[in-house]
Amino acid sequence: MKTKSLLLLAVLGWAAPASAQRLYFDNGADVDWSEITLKGSNFQRTSKNPDGTESIQSIPASKVVRVEWQYPAELSDALALILQQKYDAALAKALAVRTVHANWKDKPGSWYVPATLYAAECYIRLKNAAETDKVLTELRTMTLPSSQQKGLLMVQALEELEKGATTPALEKAQTATKGLEDSALLARLHLLIGDIKFKNKSYSDALDAYLQVPVFFGAQGQLMPVAELGAARSLFHMGRLADASKAFGVIAARYKGTPEAAAAETEKATVDKVLTGGAPAADKPAEKPADDAKPEDPK
Repeated sequence: MKTKSLLLLAVLGWAAPASAQRLYFDNGADVDWSEITLKGSNFQRTSKNPDGTESIQSIPASKVVRVEWQYPAELSDALALILQQKYDAALAKALAVRTVHANWKDKPGSWYVPATLYAAECYIRLKNAAETDKVLTELRTMTLPSSQQKGLLMVQALEELEKGATTPALEKAQTATKGLEDSALLARLHLLIGDIKFKNKSYSDALDAYLQVPVFFGAQGQLMPVAELGAARSLFHMGRLADASKAFGVIAARYKGTPEAAAAETEKATVDKVLTGGAPAADKPAEKPADDAKPEDPK
């Protein structure tokens, strides 16, 4: 049976030179993705017969053992849309990749898990608990490499944060950073830790987390406006009004045309009103008393 399958692929010409999107089968044959179409769980290719008619050949997708597939542009688009808080559009991009790679989800070279992690993030942001539970349950049952396990931890931390459970959210996010070499994921984790600290009104710690991104992850350009906006907001809540005003101004000028620039312009106006006494200052985090502070005399 295996010999017949190999012969069929050879006859169909499925052993062409390698390209950026190529499938490899259990019989040693390979095929370029552009040469086939996916129908259900089978690959199909149409060929011309000598008499001018067409024939359709089919092979099960389950025969794929690995793929060579460059990073899908849809996943880059999905991240950009997530950062813009356009979660429905991001979800559509992620699901498009997930649907194709579901046919070899656990094979080397598959982008199924990264696409599913983005989909899970979108479901969480959209408050779709049923779909969130479904995809996270599937991911927990899969055997994942270390970097993807940490990506799953990040998504679980986000889920906890959205529920208001900041303590377990912070524990998961900080655990995910340990030993992580994926700079893109590490930068996103620092953003998430900043969000968690900000939610807890630990504004100084939030500032430190947000600033990790521009200081150590400058190559992650699309994360910069988000990180800098978080840092500027933290400065405002810390009462560092002049610094906050300057930071908002820089964001508005540096990232013109982005949602962060628009937000920075609005929030700078608020800070400037506070500086001139035209509006109340933001609440500062509660200060802890010194360890050696003496209790007040009840008299």
